[in-house]
Order: sequence, then C-alpha cells, then structure tokens
Amino acid sequence: MSNYLIHAGGAGFLLVLALNHLAGNDWGTSIMRGCVAALAFAMLARWFMRGVFSELHLSLYEQQMRPQPSAEAPDADAPQETPPAED
Repeated sequence: MSNYLIHAGGAGFLLVLALNHLAGNDWGTSIMRGCVAALAFAMLARWFMRGVFSELHLSLYEQQMRPQPSAEAPDADAPQETPPAED
C-alpha cells in the first residue's frame, strides 16, 4: 500500500506547489503548503485504499463461503435429451 501513499503524496505536493506558484506566492510558502498537501493527500489515499482493500477481501471471503453447485445436479439451462420417437 506504500506505493499508493507515495503516488498520492507526490501528486498532492506537485498540484499544490503548482497552484501556489501560479497564484504568485513565494517559493518558501509554496513548498511548505505543498508538504502539508502531500501529507493530507497521503492520509486520504490511505483511508480510501484501506476501505477498498477491506471490501475486496470481504467480497473474496463471501465468494468462497457461497455454496458451490454440485456436479451431479443437472443444469437448468442445459437442453434435455429426449429419446427418439418410435413409430
């Protein structure tokens, strides 16, 4: 999950740094706000990805707990064979 945190933090830093620089703020202020944004974006990504991973884990668990259809039971969608008609 650290890969997601690194990418989210980097994206937040670059986004806020660029927006602050375009707004005319000096470099010191822009870098400090970018660092705070990197932390905030990483925390948000951590919260979101924990939710995603826990739901994926729950989905896999429920899929494994679902009863599997037995091989002996005939499939309802399969066509039934009829014996040839005798004349």
